[in-house]
Amino acid sequence: MANSPSRTGRGTSLTPSIDSARSRLFSAIDSRTDELIATVSELVREPSVLGNEAGVQQVVARHLIDAGMRVETYDLPDDTPQQPNGGNSGVPFAGRPNVHGYRTGQGGGRSLILNGHVDVVSPEPVSAWTHDPWGAEIVGDRMYGRGAYDMKSGVGVNLFLARLLNDLDIPLQGDLTIHSVIEEECTGNGALAASLRDTADACLIPESTNYSLTIAHPGVIWFRVRIEGRSAHAGWAWQGVNAIVKAVPVINALAQLNDDLNLQVHPLWADQHHPINLNIGVIQGGDWPSTVPGACELHCRTSFFPGTTVEEMQARIEGAVNAAAETDEWLREHRPIVSYDGFRTNGVIVEQDEPMVQMLRSTYTAITGQEMENKIGTAVTDQRYYNFRGIPSLCFGARGDKAHAADEWLDLTSLPTVAKVMGSFILDWCGVAG
Repeated sequence: MANSPSRTGRGTSLTPSIDSARSRLFSAIDSRTDELIATVSELVREPSVLGNEAGVQQVVARHLIDAGMRVETYDLPDDTPQQPNGGNSGVPFAGRPNVHGYRTGQGGGRSLILNGHVDVVSPEPVSAWTHDPWGAEIVGDRMYGRGAYDMKSGVGVNLFLARLLNDLDIPLQGDLTIHSVIEEECTGNGALAASLRDTADACLIPESTNYSLTIAHPGVIWFRVRIEGRSAHAGWAWQGVNAIVKAVPVINALAQLNDDLNLQVHPLWADQHHPINLNIGVIQGGDWPSTVPGACELHCRTSFFPGTTVEEMQARIEGAVNAAAETDEWLREHRPIVSYDGFRTNGVIVEQDEPMVQMLRSTYTAITGQEMENKIGTAVTDQRYYNFRGIPSLCFGARGDKAHAADEWLDLTSLPTVAKVMGSFILDWCGVAG
């Protein structure tokens, strides 16, 4: 189905040159930008927080089928969390599929994967928003909504380009594959499973980067620390052991580790303030004001530089917690328990001499007249899994702001530029059959 007839009748040639194909593709992007915006809007209006991705993936599959692609939909294998750099979200995979689209090339070109994640973080507290987080409301040149920027804009561009290549009957030499994945925001399991299923000569992810190129990001671990106490009535609290109070030395030790992790900074992050961050994101303890809490749990996230392994970072976390326990008689006898869920992955650096890096830079400059800036990430992206497999992978995408915050917004004027850079890169990388 890779070269099925145009469903809109816009196709004019089955064997265009790359320059001719580029001209026709750019013209279509300009004339059909409203379709691109409508596609992103449709995706944003599908609430797709963790565990609720099925609806948006149905939308993605329909678009890929309409683009003439062979589509496969599958639930992630149960052993995905046990794979290297996998994680555990705590949510069963059944009914939350990945979706892949395949367009077979004519031969003689390089293959390419376009990846995008459909999951989004919670919009809570919704009361902080001035726009409906699922409304895809457009005000001026901005679209507001959870996921509009991170990263349904990129998923929309992937679907739009697949549609245009089909409608314009542009035959590629190399294979083009589209991965629409789940769990980017908490484990990366979707991209992990996808990267183990398909291979290619490169992977491009239109994660919103404000036109910059993400060439490196740290590793990330989520972890929990459970502190045991002893319950008692608050009227005679001295008979109990307050687990929340006993969490204080552990919290202080983790705060110190947060500072220590930034004492020796990787050269790529040298210009960034405090690039490694250990965040105590959730604390749960007790259930009644008149009861001494018998348990307390910290849920934390930390990053770490490439070159440090997951296992080494875990050892530092556990060392800090154990050192804190040594300072307290109760904790020495009732050791805090460290466990891991969510992200558990190494960082990645993409070498600058990779052909795809050089080509994407030159493509961006040719279209915008500007040099592409590097982005050294402080959070992880799905590009790591393809790089771990030896598939050079980069993130480049639209402009906007407030990812993971209230009133997240996408700069709609940036979408055509992203589509042209990516579309031009696809033609040059994969080749046009002629």
